[in-house]
Amino acid sequence: MNSPKVFSHKGHGKDKQLILRFIVKQVEKGTGFSLLELKKQYSEEHLFAIALKHVTTTKKTLCTALNIPIEAGCRYKRTLEKNGNLVQSIDEVICPFTKHPAHLISTNPNEFKRLLKSNTNQLNLFE
Repeated sequence: MNSPKVFSHKGHGKDKQLILRFIVKQVEKGTGFSLLELKKQYSEEHLFAIALKHVTTTKKTLCTALNIPIEAGCRYKRTLEKNGNLVQSIDEVICPFTKHPAHLISTNPNEFKRLLKSNTNQLNLFE
């Protein structure tokens, strides 16, 4: 399995449609199915989880790319987090879609350690 592509602040100058197409292409490449085939085969919630195995991005970007209502994405994210199947980054990045600070999310266990490691040098009072 190829490592997932990560979208962070580096893509902030790109066109929004290009970013969304990239997300879809990565999911299609990773699964071997078109987005249309995936939508026929899986529930929206399952598609949300599957997509995040192949791309690490923000919830808003993923929901927009997959045409999932953001409210539903919030529920799916919460359920996956509670089950230990999704990790959110400690640090915020600039969302490639909204250009606002946001956290990256992933369901790929290979990404969990990286996302949970802070890139800041701030002291943590609880460590």
